[in-house]
Order: sequence, then structure tokens, then C-alpha cells
Amino acid sequence: MNELWAVCYYTFRESLARKTFIGFFIVSSIVLAIMLLALNVDAVDGAIASLSLFGKEAEGIDVTVEKFVIGIESVLAGALFTGGLFFSIFATASLVPNMLEKGNIDWLLAKPISREKLLFGRFLGALTIVTFNVFYLIGGAWLILSLKTGMWHWPFLLSGVMITATFAVLYGFMVFLGVTLQNSAVTIMGAYLITFFSPFLFKRNEIYALLSQKIYQMMLDGLYYITPRTFELGKMVTETVMGQKVASWIPLWHSLAIGLFFFGLAVYSFKRKNF
Repeated sequence: MNELWAVCYYTFRESLARKTFIGFFIVSSIVLAIMLLALNVDAVDGAIASLSLFGKEAEGIDVTVEKFVIGIESVLAGALFTGGLFFSIFATASLVPNMLEKGNIDWLLAKPISREKLLFGRFLGALTIVTFNVFYLIGGAWLILSLKTGMWHWPFLLSGVMITATFAVLYGFMVFLGVTLQNSAVTIMGAYLITFFSPFLFKRNEIYALLSQKIYQMMLDGLYYITPRTFELGKMVTETVMGQKVASWIPLWHSLAIGLFFFGLAVYSFKRKNF
């Protein structure tokens, strides 16, 4: 266990040295600073009495505190799901390929640690970096909005768990690409392509009419079932924040299984590699 946490700690420090962690932290801090210093809300009897941003008073505000808070948190959760994942993929894509570079991998393999623990520690390190930043922003925004409005909307915190789980799924696939191809750019493109095409695969039934042969439909179905369902996970994040009943948890379990499958392939490939 000590070896595992040592690799995790080493990954965390490497991210600090590369400034990716700090960049993520600074962006989150700017968003929180704007909410803390520029947003002023006066709530009376469950309704918004006055609202100002950067000192400019908003006019014609007729909304309950509950709708206001859930609306702000929904926007933040949606932005963090897309923008946060985009930045997280970029910030962590090089961790595995860099580890496998000549010199680095020779030094690591000389240590008394198995290859499984080495790769899993690297995975945990990347996940720790992203989890810290996600909950720093989600938790900070939740605390500021709650203190300013008096409404403590707990489901917003669950969106942080969903976003972190989505990143873990994508990172399992990225680790597989990093081990097999040892190329950061391809790893980034692979994760972005999955995220980009996920909405089209979700609505593949509407695309069937445009396809001339059955084989193309089968290919779309195959891609849908062997890739993480990031689009549906994004919808689940929004439903969770808005307090709506989640229609189905299958996309989450399916995506976690796919992420675990690709991470297992990465471990298998890493154990068989000669350096």
C-alpha cells in the first residue's frame, strides 16, 4: 500500500511541477472569487429581493430562491462537466506516456513495486488531481451560494461525484492509449473523440434512416456499446442538480464497466511490454 501511495504522491508532485494542476486551480479560484465578491443576493421570505453582479443591479427579477440557486448550480455543473472534463483530459493525458519514456521507466521499474501497482498508482494520482479541483470548485460554489441565499441545495455536491466518475471512466481509456501508443496527442484526441461522438451514438436511431446498409447500423450499435456514454452521464448530472428523478442508472454502470475493461487491458499490455 505504501508503494501505491508513493506513486500517487509522485504523480501529484509531477503535475504540480508541470503547472497543469496550478492552472486548473487558478481558473477555479477566479470563478469562486467572482461569485464571492461580485455576486450580491438579498433573499426575503424565499424570494430574491435584489440581485447585483459587479455592482450593477438586475431589474425585473421575480424568482424564488430555490429556482435561482438551482439555476446557477445547473449552469455551473454543466460548464464543469464539459469545460472541466476538457481541461482535465488535457492536463493528465501526458502522465502515462511521460512515465514510459526511456530513463523514467527504467528508474521506476528498478524500484521494488509491481507494474500493476505502478500503473494503478499513476491512475490514482491523476484521479486525485482532478477530484481535488472538481470538489474545490463545486464545494466552494455550493458554500458561497448557500451562505448568500440561505438555501443549502445538497444534490449539487453529488454532481461532483458524477463528474469525477466520468473522468475516471475516460481516464481508464486514456491509460490504455497511453500504454499501447505512448503518445500524449493521440491520447487526448481519443478521449475528445469519445466525448464528441457520444451524443450522435446516443441518437443513433435517428441516423439509421440515413444509412443505406444494415452493416452501418450494426457498426453504430457496436461503437455505442464499447464506448463510455458520456452524453448520458452529462444528462444525469443535470437531472441530479435539478432534483429530478434519474431516468436510468444503466449509462453509469455501463461506462464504469467500460472504463474498468480498458484499464484492465492497459495493465495487461503494460505487464507484457519490454523496456
